[in-house]
Amino acid sequence: MQNVILMAYRYVKAFEFNFNFGTLFSVDFGSSSEDSDLINLSEEILNEIRDCVKIRGIPKLIWFKGITDSISHSNFKLITKMIKALYPKQKIGIYLNCGIFQDEDVRNIFYGCDLVAINLNTVDNFQFSKINKCPESINSMDVLEGIIEFSKNFNGKLGIYTMFLKGINDNIKNVEKLKEFLLEVMPDHYSVSNYTLDGFEPVSKEFKENLKEILENLPFNVIYMF
Repeated sequence: MQNVILMAYRYVKAFEFNFNFGTLFSVDFGSSSEDSDLINLSEEILNEIRDCVKIRGIPKLIWFKGITDSISHSNFKLITKMIKALYPKQKIGIYLNCGIFQDEDVRNIFYGCDLVAINLNTVDNFQFSKINKCPESINSMDVLEGIIEFSKNFNGKLGIYTMFLKGINDNIKNVEKLKEFLLEVMPDHYSVSNYTLDGFEPVSKEFKENLKEILENLPFNVIYMF
């Protein structure tokens, strides 16, 4: 992927080229504050996108991330409606934490996307919230059932993304449970990576080999990002 970091904007963070999707704009809601005005925020993001289109042209995909709270959910619904009004054929994708899928009203917002990527690092109830970086109030079964329900009704491309952390979720039991869940969801693709920031060491070569062996011959594309 080739990236051009866009320093002049608050929300549109980069213009990128991805060999799977072509050109895309990366929009980060994480730059907004909890007290941001919904209308003004949406208009600001739309103005940044419009300005980028003038300079870079219409992208194949506008890619959103940083959706974490109810304000962002409502904002996303509004901004996508505004984008579609301005660019009716524009494809929209989003990266979401799995915890969002516990709430039916929230996950219903994302059915209109062309691509949804879900971060899911474990399906084991033990330390589910901690490993998946969800609020402690999250119920693991409700989250998993929500993802399954979403996959049945979603007409776009669905991806599941797992980050393996050494000593946390890099074990065969976790991989096998993830595989069982993936076969129930049947995403279009499954991506795995190795988290090495914040002092974490790389997972072992043995784990990588076992991982590839367990995930071999799955009926969808598996992408190894390490």
